[in-house]
Amino acid sequence: MKKIVYLSCAASLLSGCWSPEQNALTNTAPVIKGTPVTSVTLGQVYRLDVIAYDPDGDELSFVIDNKPSWATFDEVTGTLSGTPDTVSVSSNIRVGVSDGLKRSYLPVFDITVLASQGNSSTEPSPAPIENGGSSTVPPEPVVNNAAPSLSNQTIDVVQSVETVITLGAERDADGDSLTYSVANSLNVQMGPGSNKATYMNNAVEHEVIAVSVTDNINAPVTGEISVNVKSNITSNYVTSKNVIQPEFGALPPAKGESRIDPTTGAKITRLTDASEMVGTADALIVYSRYTPENSSGQYILSFGANSTSVWLIDRTTTQVVRKILHTGNKEIGEVNEIRWDTSGAHPNRIYYRYNLALYMIDDVAAATLQPTLIKDFTGLVPAAATKIYNDVEGDSSNDSDHWAFMAAHYNGTTYVVDAFVHYQISQDKTHVLLPSDLAGTPLAHYATQGSFPRPNMVEISPLGTGIILHYGRAWGDANYGSRSEDIGTWFDGAHMWPLDFDHSKTAPVKVSVGETHSGWAFDDAGRELFISQNNRTDKLDAIYVNGVNAGYDNRIEVASHSDFGWSNGFHYGKMPASKKGWIFVNTYANAGNAASATDWAANQLLLMQLKPESANPVVWRISPNYNRYTGNYRDEAPAAINLQGNRIYVSDNWGGNLPNREIFVFELPSDWDQALQP
Repeated sequence: MKKIVYLSCAASLLSGCWSPEQNALTNTAPVIKGTPVTSVTLGQVYRLDVIAYDPDGDELSFVIDNKPSWATFDEVTGTLSGTPDTVSVSSNIRVGVSDGLKRSYLPVFDITVLASQGNSSTEPSPAPIENGGSSTVPPEPVVNNAAPSLSNQTIDVVQSVETVITLGAERDADGDSLTYSVANSLNVQMGPGSNKATYMNNAVEHEVIAVSVTDNINAPVTGEISVNVKSNITSNYVTSKNVIQPEFGALPPAKGESRIDPTTGAKITRLTDASEMVGTADALIVYSRYTPENSSGQYILSFGANSTSVWLIDRTTTQVVRKILHTGNKEIGEVNEIRWDTSGAHPNRIYYRYNLALYMIDDVAAATLQPTLIKDFTGLVPAAATKIYNDVEGDSSNDSDHWAFMAAHYNGTTYVVDAFVHYQISQDKTHVLLPSDLAGTPLAHYATQGSFPRPNMVEISPLGTGIILHYGRAWGDANYGSRSEDIGTWFDGAHMWPLDFDHSKTAPVKVSVGETHSGWAFDDAGRELFISQNNRTDKLDAIYVNGVNAGYDNRIEVASHSDFGWSNGFHYGKMPASKKGWIFVNTYANAGNAASATDWAANQLLLMQLKPESANPVVWRISPNYNRYTGNYRDEAPAAINLQGNRIYVSDNWGGNLPNREIFVFELPSDWDQALQP
């Protein structure tokens, strides 16, 4: 008999799955009072103070819509203040207060900036005319005075390997050639270009290089490059299917300690000590679909098991930098769906959701955290909705520009989905799919019901091509949910929807039979593929989401569950675009299953070639994941690969030898994809 293992956390398929959402309690909206002044004279100070309280005693934060460009707004006190510098009218200003669940607002108002007495315009008075002079004021000469800019960098290099470092731009904003110099290190020298330096260090260490740049007009600007010199990472490139037994040692590694797996050669380092993080027993990466490491490689995010806490960790020193908090010192964590900016342009920026809004902290390593509202979706989604979310596991596009959310409210039993949302930050563009938009389609029954069934999650594809709605298989059996009317529709299995949700122009593409654990990969041409386990065929599917051969019917069957071993469950990572043609897999096998000791793939970190099973794809055994799973959700050892494809992070209990979970990093050779080419 064929054995089918269901790995979904949809309530209809698997009972007892953990969810970070807690039951909503009865909540009373906060009260806000204040009387806005609706005019101010040019050059004078404007100030609006408000008073707010919450009948339930909840902690409050303040929000504003259509803030005047000349004013500042304090989200902690609700004070709006500033000095206008031009005659203008700021319209439809709205100041409100939130208790985390509900908001209250002052009436909408305008602020008119009046000209000061005796002036009807903000233009400066003409200069006095001297005897014999002209009434025409000559223009000021253009002066070249833009100083060059220089950003600090953190880079990783390999011991005894020559590395070229780009110090900055070749020219400044005025087009002037820039001259660079470096100091503080005997391991660096200028060249091969005017804005580059060559670095080589035979020692494993951390050092800081001083950098200076000048346009030969302004004073030099200084910065620094922090260099982490790593030992040569080697691998035995085990591609056999022999059982590998991990070497746990007499004691688990201490924080900062590294071990070498004796079979594979993998270097494994413990990065955290959860006892340093007050309020949680565990240090976690949480999921496999997004990396905990920022784009510069300096920092990682460590989440608490309570789902509402997160810490910034310096990867190079393993030190806890800080606990990350929202406005008003409110805790945020896994439930707030915190993601790094992965574009490479803002390495220390994070994004997160809070109630009905998307926020960012531009620099989580700064002396003071400054949460910034990016978009409040109030008024853009149905009024019933109280929050936006992707259900914890979904991710943005690789450039951190496109985002997908559900807008939902709690009905006393569960969260009901009122709409699906696509938001593009750079264009401030929002697309919303409402149940009424399905009128005239095979899903028209939801148009009359006024809400959607809740999918397992929503996400944007890595290249921002479309939105995946992770619906499970539609069953005709009431034991698995009663969505028989959805069989064969766009809600039967995960589908890729266009960003604008216009199904009349671009029909959603089926990319999976259900909502089981899934991930992403790229083929050799850079096209994105959706990776998932097929519980009907017991295969690992790779499916193009658009273009030629897109869709479930053209799936590439890469491997069989039976080959890995029936004791295994699977997580799939999100591969970086630079590592084309590979799929990242990590497995967890219940120690209570007798086959877990003999299944070659049990509790392993694996990279597989993206090719049909019949073509015998290479399976690289990176390392055992050094974890023990006995059925606890948090012990499934989720593992995520970083943006460079040379480090893998795992939430791990070191074979059960730790009483809790800690974050470990497994280092890979940077050229592993070339080394494994046949």
